[in-house]
Formats: sequence, structure tokens, C-alpha cells
Amino acid sequence: MNWLTLKPNNEMDWKRKQSDILAFICRYGGKRMYRNVYQELLKLSYRDLSKSGTSLQLVTVQAEDGPRIAAFSGATGYGQDICIVVVHPLYRRIGLGTALLKQQLAALGSLTCRIALDDLGALQMGFRAGLCARGMIKIHGGKRGLLLQDPLQDPLLGPSESTGKQESAANLAQRR
Repeated sequence: MNWLTLKPNNEMDWKRKQSDILAFICRYGGKRMYRNVYQELLKLSYRDLSKSGTSLQLVTVQAEDGPRIAAFSGATGYGQDICIVVVHPLYRRIGLGTALLKQQLAALGSLTCRIALDDLGALQMGFRAGLCARGMIKIHGGKRGLLLQDPLQDPLLGPSESTGKQESAANLAQRR
């Protein structure tokens, strides 16, 4: 397995990779794939990839005809806009999804996910990755869900404000 942080070289390279990712999501995302997440990924431009709070991670395997996607994880806006993990059925239940979420959290420093209460696999993955439930929310179609965030993030502040607050507290403690 090959773990990659997706950083396309140019617009054409991104369009090709985006097409492969969207096809993978359509095929293996299951019934829980919400239309708005797919639409947001479809609208994601090459320039958007360099914005703060955006990270795309891939796990590929070598097949006879070349590399194939085994798992994908994407986050934009520190997960506030998009937070998605899709794993190929052959590679589920071995911790790939949890590892990808941990990698997202490490790369971004802060992560937020909205997960439906009836999606036990996704909830388990989020908790195993170290995220904590911050509250009940309504998600698409009025379904109930949990707002999961990293334990250090202030639930009332956004990721950038929370990170700044933590850094200020660390600096204050250092000065004492």
C-alpha cells in the first residue's frame, strides 16, 4: 500500500485525479454518500487545494494494470465544509479509515466531522481517530448526527481561532 498526500502539479493533473476520486466515491461511497459532499468535491478547484484547512489523502495499491485507489480521505475548511472518508470494501475493517482520519488531523492540526447517528462504522472510526463528540446536530434530510472534533479544539471557536488560543496559552505558560 502506498500512502499519498495529494498535491497535483497543475490544473490538468488535478482534473484527472479528481475524476478518479469522484468515480471511486460513487462506486464505493455507498448509500451514505450525500449529494452535497459529492457536489463540493466536484467544484473543488486546483487553487482550492492550496487553501488553509484543505487536505486530500489517498491510499493506493498496485494492481496488474497500475495503481488503484484503496481509500480516500478529504477535508476542506478543517472539515467544516467537507470531511469524507471512503474505503474500498476489500480493505475495510483493517484500520485504513481511522489511519486516514488521524493523518488528516495531524496534517491540519484541527478537524471537524459531522456523522449520522445511525452510521456506527463512521462513528467508531472517528472516535478511534481521537475525535470527541461535541454535540448533537441535524444533518442532511433532518437526520440526527454527532459533531466530532479533536479534543483540543474549542467547540465555540473555529479551528483557526482555537489554534491561536492554544498557542497563546502555551506561550503564556512558557513565560511563567
